Amino acid sequence: MRELAPAGLWRRLVAALVDCLVGAIIWSLAAMWLVIAAWGSRSAPLELREVALLGVALAMLGVALHVVYHGTFIGGCGQTPGKMALGITVVRRDGERAGYLRAFVRCLGGLLSALTLGLTSLGVLFTRERRGFADWLAGTRVVRFYATGSYIASNFSRFTQ
Repeated sequence: MRELAPAGLWRRLVAALVDCLVGAIIWSLAAMWLVIAAWGSRSAPLELREVALLGVALAMLGVALHVVYHGTFIGGCGQTPGKMALGITVVRRDGERAGYLRAFVRCLGGLLSALTLGLTSLGVLFTRERRGFADWLAGTRVVRFYATGSYIASNFSRFTQ
């Protein structure tokens, strides 16, 4: 097993915030078109039942976009745009590439963790490998990725030491 340094909590947090911002922009654009299509196809105002159904559809759109976003990026290259910016990556426990199946299992674990309001992710704070429930479930870990040309990651380290 290759020795890779676990990613620090602050790097993970900032990367998650970047990903949240990117995801919110994508969801807002997709939701806008869904709402325009729902209202544009009607001649009368929506009834309360239809508004509730639209709300459920918007929530399901958010979950679907989250799963596709994280599953595709983590499965393909091991990094989401936020992780790329901060110089961290998701790998298997042995240090190899995570792959798509582990990425989607990790995403499912993250959604389950969100349902428990993050209680299952407390392992990130207390374990040596900084693995949360999603990482434990998928057999992955988040590590520092030392690559040349990562401007944000190289400059971020000045503020976190």
